[in-house]
Amino acid sequence: MTKIKMLPTPAKFDYVFNLRDLSRIWEGMLHVISSVCVDQTIMLALWKHECTRVIADRFTNFEDKTWFENTLVRVLEQQLGEDVASLLMPEPYFVDFLQDAPEPTGEEADDADFEAPKIYEPIPSYDHLKERLNMFMGLYNEAIRGAHMDLVFFKDAMVHLVKISRIIRTPIGNALLVGVGGSGKQSITRLASFIAGYKIFQITLTRSYNQSNLVEDLKYMYRVAGFDGHGITFIFTDNEIKDEAFLEYMNNVLSSGEVSNLFARDEMDEMTNELVPVMKKEMPRRPPTQENLYDYFISRARTNLHVVLCFSPVGEKFRNRSLKFPGLISGCTMDWFQRWPRDALFAVASHCLATFDIVCTPECKKQLVQTMGLVHDGVAETCVQYFQRFRRQTHVTPKSYLSFLDGYKTIYAERSGHFFDLAQRMNTGLEKLIEATVSVDALSKELVIKEKELEVANKKADQVLSEVTASASAAEKVKASVQKVKDKAQAIVDEIAHEKSIA
Repeated sequence: MTKIKMLPTPAKFDYVFNLRDLSRIWEGMLHVISSVCVDQTIMLALWKHECTRVIADRFTNFEDKTWFENTLVRVLEQQLGEDVASLLMPEPYFVDFLQDAPEPTGEEADDADFEAPKIYEPIPSYDHLKERLNMFMGLYNEAIRGAHMDLVFFKDAMVHLVKISRIIRTPIGNALLVGVGGSGKQSITRLASFIAGYKIFQITLTRSYNQSNLVEDLKYMYRVAGFDGHGITFIFTDNEIKDEAFLEYMNNVLSSGEVSNLFARDEMDEMTNELVPVMKKEMPRRPPTQENLYDYFISRARTNLHVVLCFSPVGEKFRNRSLKFPGLISGCTMDWFQRWPRDALFAVASHCLATFDIVCTPECKKQLVQTMGLVHDGVAETCVQYFQRFRRQTHVTPKSYLSFLDGYKTIYAERSGHFFDLAQRMNTGLEKLIEATVSVDALSKELVIKEKELEVANKKADQVLSEVTASASAAEKVKASVQKVKDKAQAIVDEIAHEKSIA
């Protein structure tokens, strides 16, 4: 019914369904052990989970997913009746990392395994899953040097992690994650790989990186997966495609698992000879011929090497590459990352601003968080309307939302610092004014005392002045009488001088 209804179009070129998808559904269902699948409800939930993971996760819009959901229920009602269909859970999710490792009692053998058992079982609740994932994220940050993973586990993020975990836990499980930049594809894949106990590999892109470097990296991964038998996740993004020929190698790895002339003859012989005891232990009846050993090496490498392609749907490149290299679609289980829902935006904003100091009430901070989410969601809605009206794609990515939050924090801190400086200056000015007021009060008290002293001094000065004035008038009279006598004496002297000159 999906093949009839969901036909590929230029916009939905990935709607290609074949028998590989059917085998993936059965493969997923067969991972469950009998102790988990105890009743009909769990069985139906498992069936729905696997069908949805393989088929509906590649749908590019919510309308197609809704159609699939309704069709699933309708088929169940037709085949098994409404009573059975009513037992179907709305959103079942199965994971294999809910069990803890057994505690050592001291009575076990030396080679006892203390790893957590990988039991594929339904999640009890999102809260339980969130708690579990936060624990794994703490372990990841402790185990990986320089890792500062700080994911917010809102519902969509947990669902995508469950999907990726399911893909890479299956043999030959390769994933194609499609979503705009910043959706969390790489971070979630790293955490899912850590939970599965795999190594993580990503090419280190340099200016001189070319095909020969990619071949060397593939050789390393094939050694880890095929020779060592250890699980390894290869994260490959569209930013790392320096040359379209890189995709030729990826197509071969995903389609057949063989890359022609990857190893020199002597390297291959050396590895296959060392794999003889491992193959005999696993397949005692198979003769260890060179051809059988090579097939064993390749099948082991395919089983343990999990390629996770992280591509962006923006532009025409993704569609062109998928059409040129069909292995990218047929060899992978797809997971299409839709835009973050509103509750996710609220959760991320709340997480980013939880420890950020804002001068406001908790209620005001909560409203600020919601406003930020609503703004970004409104812009995303407008982008959809813009496309419907003008047929031109524009995207606001989760990365731009995180930049928006960081920008707010930067500007708030900057303006807060500016106002703090202004407040400091005002406080300093007020302190100076208060000091001046105190000084003026002290001086005014001193002034009152000085005024009294000045009044007394003025009185004394007036008294002295009156006495001096009286003395000055008496002296003036004496001076006048002396002047008269002097004038007379002068006249006599002048006369004597005259007579003396005559004489």
